[in-house]
Amino acid sequence: MRYMKKIILFVLVLSFICSILIGCQSNDNRGFPNENISKVNISKSSGFGKVNFHFFKVYKNKETLDIFKNAISNAVKREGIADMAEPEFDLRVVYTDGNKQGYHLWVGEKGQKSTLMNVNDTHTTYSISEEITNQLIDLVK
Repeated sequence: MRYMKKIILFVLVLSFICSILIGCQSNDNRGFPNENISKVNISKSSGFGKVNFHFFKVYKNKETLDIFKNAISNAVKREGIADMAEPEFDLRVVYTDGNKQGYHLWVGEKGQKSTLMNVNDTHTTYSISEEITNQLIDLVK
């Protein structure tokens, strides 16, 4: 019985340590990287969970990259299960440290919100404000 208590205590301590380590390693902003962007590639989406690498636009200038950074960093998680139509666009975001991340993007009309989804988490969507949508329209269409 004494060994059982030690094992339980060990598992509890180990799970506590793991949760601290995982929490420290996770990115700020609900799983989105909080880094500087060096490039954004845009393509028509070919479906969930992957990025279509046939890009029709590539952005590298700071002003445009700031719009994408603002869209990603200010996206608000939507509650509930994502039940979405096929993605409209794919974004391949390249960060200054060399990391790359893919996103699906549904762009609303002027004055409407848009939707963002990390290609690695197709069960969660994020809302992009009307103001940022207005800026994105000219960049992706």
